[in-house]
Amino acid sequence: MNKKFLSSLFNKKSQVSHWPNPLIREIYTLQNYTELVVYDNIDIFVYNKKETIPLLIYDKYRGLFLFEIKEWSFQDLQNASITKTEQTKQAQNTLSYSNMQKAIANKLDAVIHTSDIPLHNYLLMTHLSSYEYQNLDDSLKKILIEEKIIFNDLDTKAIFKKLENESKNKNSYGSKEMIVGSLLTQYTLLDKENRFFLANQEQKAFIDAPLQSLTNIQATPKSGLSSTLLLKAIFEILKNPSLKITIIKPTKLSKDILHRQLLEIIEHAVIDFDVLSITILTPVELEQKKESELDNIILCDDGLSMQKGFIEYLKNLQEKHKILLTNDSASKVTYSLHKSYLMQTENLLFYKTNPYAKTLQLVMQLLKNKRAKEIVIVSNETNRKNLVDDLECFIGEEITLLDSAISLLFQDLEKLKVATYKDLNEIIYNDAILLDIEDATDYELEYVITHAKESVHILYEKEAQLDRLKEIYANK
Repeated sequence: MNKKFLSSLFNKKSQVSHWPNPLIREIYTLQNYTELVVYDNIDIFVYNKKETIPLLIYDKYRGLFLFEIKEWSFQDLQNASITKTEQTKQAQNTLSYSNMQKAIANKLDAVIHTSDIPLHNYLLMTHLSSYEYQNLDDSLKKILIEEKIIFNDLDTKAIFKKLENESKNKNSYGSKEMIVGSLLTQYTLLDKENRFFLANQEQKAFIDAPLQSLTNIQATPKSGLSSTLLLKAIFEILKNPSLKITIIKPTKLSKDILHRQLLEIIEHAVIDFDVLSITILTPVELEQKKESELDNIILCDDGLSMQKGFIEYLKNLQEKHKILLTNDSASKVTYSLHKSYLMQTENLLFYKTNPYAKTLQLVMQLLKNKRAKEIVIVSNETNRKNLVDDLECFIGEEITLLDSAISLLFQDLEKLKVATYKDLNEIIYNDAILLDIEDATDYELEYVITHAKESVHILYEKEAQLDRLKEIYANK
């Protein structure tokens, strides 16, 4: 075998083996007892370009490890010979394609404005052992450098030791959310407070999978469902720019908040992306369209907030459109999102008292240590209007009468908010004061309680008002 054949080996795109490959599984287990982050077969999008990385590992003290995965066997290589040239010298320390390095460097520079993170090039040999390597021709060993190869007979400990040979920086290069999140647009969740999180395995499995004619996701509160649907829509369009996708939100206010989140994700990602390829509508707005005007893919968020008739309308569209439902009890569950990446509510407090008087007292107590925008008071429609007038007189500040039927442009979310149980979709708050809990549905009650970050104060006058709440949480 001659030099020309060896060159073709290096330029050959090997079929990437995923988790079923024992060596890939071995590398993934590094995450179980180290701080390493591992991804395989990932796409990095920079402006209008895409580069596929066969395997990537991030070590916050050593940098990024880039792997080419090759299936070359000893038989493929044993007869190969090569003449040392200037070009070979230049490529001697580069086992990954140069465009992989360029894509990562460009992305990091564009997103977080740094070029200081080391990029280490490695070769993962799925069909070559360390013993077989010793019997290769010396001319090959000058290119296939032993220290930069993960052989198929190495165990997890040996793999980790080899990676540890790279020099360790005294300080961290950055959190995995900052570094890996800057690279992987499709797996970087943005919460409502503009904090970034990496998608967990449940979310990643859904984002990577092809959509069926009817997909049904079962998701619990705080599982990042809305953000995951946004990433899915963005990823589908990055793969196929001709696609048009609609996301359904239950209210005009929640629609506007999700659209703002979409714009922030696109801005952070540094990608060429047609924002108009994703439309966010309410159920009423979708039903006003002719079927011929509907997009290729329709993702229905917050299914438990939708009318049953609307869900049936969506199901009837699946012959010509791909439909995604959430928490539809009548459809087979395709994916589940149960893991939460948000903080759990710390305090659930009950008060048998006069709700009005106690509300005023609690607001004054909370405002001593909290900002007004972190507090929401929830009641039925009738009491909501009365509360606003009383509170404004009592605390001497304007209060936002939250209305989910009104656009975000006309509502100030930076103030203390008074809302009904139907108004809180996509709203951020730390502390909630709940009145009239008997007027809320089970889903609405669970939503408002689980989305409070710090405390929930439940006010009631009769024990019977708590019976349904006890039933809800007895089944959790």
